[in-house]
Amino acid sequence: MRQQGEGSAQLDVVLGDLLRDRNLKLDPVVLPDDGASRQVSWVHATEQVDPRPHLRRHELVCTLGSALVRSRSAAVFASAVEESAAAGVVLGIGEVHLEPPAELVRACERRNIPLLLLPHGIPFLAVNDAILRRRSQMEDEARAQESLLLSQLLTKARSGSDEAELLAYANEALGATMTAGSDHAPVWAGGGKPPSNVFLEQFASLLEFAALEFAREATERQQQLGQLIELVLSGLAHPAAVLPELQSHGMDASELRVSNWPSGSEWAILQRWPSSLIGTTSSSVFVLSRAGSVEEFRELGLVCGYSSRVNLPDLRRALNEATSALRLARSRGGVAGPDALATLDALLEQQPTERLVPFIEQLVTPIIDADRGGRGDLMTTLVTFLGLDGQLRATAARLGVHVNTVRHRLSRIYELTGCDPLTRDGGADLRVGLWAAERKRVISHRLIRPLQ
Repeated sequence: MRQQGEGSAQLDVVLGDLLRDRNLKLDPVVLPDDGASRQVSWVHATEQVDPRPHLRRHELVCTLGSALVRSRSAAVFASAVEESAAAGVVLGIGEVHLEPPAELVRACERRNIPLLLLPHGIPFLAVNDAILRRRSQMEDEARAQESLLLSQLLTKARSGSDEAELLAYANEALGATMTAGSDHAPVWAGGGKPPSNVFLEQFASLLEFAALEFAREATERQQQLGQLIELVLSGLAHPAAVLPELQSHGMDASELRVSNWPSGSEWAILQRWPSSLIGTTSSSVFVLSRAGSVEEFRELGLVCGYSSRVNLPDLRRALNEATSALRLARSRGGVAGPDALATLDALLEQQPTERLVPFIEQLVTPIIDADRGGRGDLMTTLVTFLGLDGQLRATAARLGVHVNTVRHRLSRIYELTGCDPLTRDGGADLRVGLWAAERKRVISHRLIRPLQ
């Protein structure tokens, strides 16, 4: 619970409350237009002509007027009351004055100071008691209003209202401005009268409850959609099964884009794109959104794979596309889309390591072993030959050897691996093997590289 500005709530007693108190029987001799609404904090009794050093703001100055018998004494007295921003003057009648001194009346009128007469026999302490009585009554009324408001807020929270709705309701009821802090505690930002600390503490608990309920329900919805997405991916559900969710979010089923994100990123996504449709699975987060600019996907600073723009019948293709793009993004870092998928490197980067191990063991390892026992030129020749798109003469020139030497080395590779580099299929298989070996080398380097 936090408040901005002044501290705890203040219940302001005003002069009008005292004028309405039948026990006091106050008679207003001078009452400016705003007199009845002036705040009264306490009572200060004095018989000094100039009580300025002892007066505080909003105090009601009570006097019998024993010092107001000399000429100009009332003017000095009224000046002190005005400069102290006191609430007004109460003149006790019957002890010193039977009627209010004319000079005091004129001085109060000139300075817009309320002047009230207290009948003989009623002590100044009765004014004090009236202030305490009214303040206690106001506190009881305020607590009753707060209890009623808390009850209404609790009902709304149980019916599913979120934090924003509860705050809006409370602000309207209180005529105030409150916001929720990062810890869900209400932050008082002004307007109206601050409620009690007890109310703010209980309201903070309600906001926390609403936030937890919202998070729980959102998690359940995301998991349910994630399960439906997995069924669509596996072909066990038709894409039309997602249509009710799209319609509930006001999304056009003919203009969709699917993006796939790392597991655990759903809340960051929800804050950035609150209208998106989010489905969580055990391994990733799918987002169905309007097919806007793909540059938005880079704003979160997370790896992400996204699909082409599709309509609902093509949802399964988009889901697969986004999943493949996420695998590529994980490997390369950053964000990847369908345009990055249409290369051999992209296809290989999406493959699990264990799927590529046979290419290394059957096609690359025999060449490396042969190089260790011989002159060490088979791997260099193969890499150069494939890098020059299978051109024998260019390879020979690059290596500084005869073309027949290159042919001999490629034949040796054929004998070791069973793949002929001179054929299209053999060359493709060997390319995959070399790519997989390089990938394994890079990954191993990353794992053993010392921390910077």
